[in-house]
Amino acid sequence: MKVSEILKGKKCSIKQAQLPANSPSWEEFSEMIWEQIERGAEENIPGFRMVRKLLSDRRFDR
Repeated sequence: MKVSEILKGKKCSIKQAQLPANSPSWEEFSEMIWEQIERGAEENIPGFRMVRKLLSDRRFDR
């Protein structure tokens, strides 16, 4: 599933989260698929763990 589809079910405020330096932008993340986010988080690439946590957090659901 594309991240852009996941973001449709989330509050817009999720995109206001400050991403770490050297991480992709929200626009770049939205073009990725969930498996890429998971892989990036496991490889400890900047920003991927934070985005995975935000996208899976139920507090940001609409």
